[in-house]
Amino acid sequence: MNTANRKLGGMLIGVGGLGAALALLCCAAPWILGGALVALGLGFILKDAILLSLAAVGLLIAFAGWRLMRKHKQQGGRL
Repeated sequence: MNTANRKLGGMLIGVGGLGAALALLCCAAPWILGGALVALGLGFILKDAILLSLAAVGLLIAFAGWRLMRKHKQQGGRL
């Protein structure tokens, strides 16, 4: 179970961090990914309120993964 928690934690950190980074990138420079999002019919995501919410959710997911990894290390798990 500890190895599974470690792997899940690592995956959550990656997914959450990547999601937050993409959301903040779209917020700071919408022309970079804006065309692709509009072409896919997801242009409504380019509103700042939605992007900041997506970034916050991504950071929460990454934090949850970090907590799983930290819990594993505190229990004496080996890497």
